Amino acid sequence: MGVTMGSLVSCSAATSGTPTVRLAASNTVNSYIVEAQSTDAAAEAVAAAGGRVVSRLNVIDAVEATLTDAQHARVLAAAGIKQITTNTLVTTQAAASVRDNFDTGSFANNDGTHRWFGDWVEQGDDNNPHGGDVTIGWQDRGSGRLILQMDGAVYRRAATPSNSPNVTLKFKSLRNGLEWGEYVSVQASGNAGATWSEVGRISGPANDSGFQNQSYNITAFRGRNTAIRFVASMNSRFGDDNVDIDDLEIDYTTTYGEGDPVPVDVNAKDLHAAGIKGRDVGVAVIDTGYWKLDSLDKDSAGNGRVAAQYDAVNNVVQATWSSVSTDLSGHGTHITSLIASSRKDSKGAYFGVAPDARIISVKAFGEDGSSSYATVIRGIDWVLTNRQQYAIKVLNLSLGAPARSRYWDDPLNKAVMRAWQSGIVVVVSAGNSGPLPQTVGVPGNIPYVITVGAMTDNWTSSKNDDRLASFSAAGPTFEGFVKPDLVAPGGHVWGFMGTYQKIAVDHPTYMNSGDFFQMSGTSQSAAVVSGVAALVLSANPSLTPDQVKCRIMASGHPAVDASGQLAYSVLQQGTGLVDAKAAVTGTLNSCANQGLNIAADLGGTQHYRGRVTQLADGRFSVVTAKGKQ
Repeated sequence: MGVTMGSLVSCSAATSGTPTVRLAASNTVNSYIVEAQSTDAAAEAVAAAGGRVVSRLNVIDAVEATLTDAQHARVLAAAGIKQITTNTLVTTQAAASVRDNFDTGSFANNDGTHRWFGDWVEQGDDNNPHGGDVTIGWQDRGSGRLILQMDGAVYRRAATPSNSPNVTLKFKSLRNGLEWGEYVSVQASGNAGATWSEVGRISGPANDSGFQNQSYNITAFRGRNTAIRFVASMNSRFGDDNVDIDDLEIDYTTTYGEGDPVPVDVNAKDLHAAGIKGRDVGVAVIDTGYWKLDSLDKDSAGNGRVAAQYDAVNNVVQATWSSVSTDLSGHGTHITSLIASSRKDSKGAYFGVAPDARIISVKAFGEDGSSSYATVIRGIDWVLTNRQQYAIKVLNLSLGAPARSRYWDDPLNKAVMRAWQSGIVVVVSAGNSGPLPQTVGVPGNIPYVITVGAMTDNWTSSKNDDRLASFSAAGPTFEGFVKPDLVAPGGHVWGFMGTYQKIAVDHPTYMNSGDFFQMSGTSQSAAVVSGVAALVLSANPSLTPDQVKCRIMASGHPAVDASGQLAYSVLQQGTGLVDAKAAVTGTLNSCANQGLNIAADLGGTQHYRGRVTQLADGRFSVVTAKGKQ
């Protein structure tokens, strides 16, 4: 289905920003984005007020400036000033990218090791010689040998890893304070907390003996968290003295990684075989930079295809028709490889969705994945200025910030809308702040762009248990638009990363033995769809951004349950899972952004609301021409 677009909101100019009321003026200098009738007018107003112009942001007729409170007031009062906005933080969507963001939140893996987590196990257990919670992890200590650890102390050694992925846990339990009929459910998860199964119970009187020496196998792979938890049957949480774990024994063998890295599957294999690989389509990636790697530097025919690298932080072109390594984070490299890697797996499948696409790398984020509105806007400005020279037709934005205003007032959104208006297909991550409604941020809340959520394969090769990733942000937007527009693979997908890059250093267990790294997030989903957009434009170069969006959305396969009903709402999955072949071979042209006028929207004479309304009970409903659905 296409996005349902709605009613006219206003016919007036955008509201000018208003300074916060303060009791006293401050001499503190803050960073702002000053918008005016023209970039020159904004710069003149800042200079006249005594402020400093840091950079020009021509794409939105603005400047980046530093101002005190008094200077801020003078600039706002100057003729021709439209709006002053705090130069706020924007980040790559990597918060959930190095782990699955589970519902319980108890599966952090920040030290790069696997861990077993025992919830509500007694603190400082006298029966545990190492004290504290029962927390077990394993690390590679060289020569492929694994050492089992408990609370940081070596507990026992394990054999050299074999091909068996099973883990066997055996333990005895002592129950204290459990009354007749009460029990603690011991549950295990072999897929990182996505599903749990009960493996035994610690019960009240007369039932203890049945639980002694319980053992069970759990499939545990490198690159995921595996967990054991203890859940009380009572209505309230039981006390710390209710369960002791005694005589813990663990026997396991495991393997590194998930086997061979596997490319994302969006049904592009037949397209690649037919020669549709994204050739002559420039894809700009605004992210943390680029890592020089042969299968990124060259397309499937061995031709160089990195057209340009621009550093928006320092406002300098780093390379043209050559490449240099600039990515200290690893996020931008991972994203770029999902879009355009020309490397193949052992079965001949490409790791990049569009392996012949032209790469334009824009570095706008630091090693920690953070940036500012002005820096990202500067990157977009450069992309628009150079779009014809480098044949830039797709822009990937795996980044975001919380929505703080209507979509049409946000300066980053305005820059993104300018890119769309110029003829560039903009693909944006929905965000990793799901699964609650109205969690899609900036710039994913722009109605025009392609906003992408994430699905995950649930750690299996079967498509029958694929599901929406729990971290994937959901709509509607605050203006009532359906978002995300569709979903794409975004759960623990394989992409490139150098071992020295920060994300790999911080999370080494997600690296394989080479240069592949597993990440999860809507960043990865957006990259996949950017690759699909490059394939669509490679086969149909005359399509407009609205038409490309239409064909990609029309390709979506919605997830349904056993009864044929939607397994997730349209506000969670949009039109469903993207299908590259269906998008390239589709013929629809007028199913997206209908009723919207981007020129009027940017001009401030018309703004729009979507067709999602909130009901009295708090639920959201999509209003159609015939009523509600």
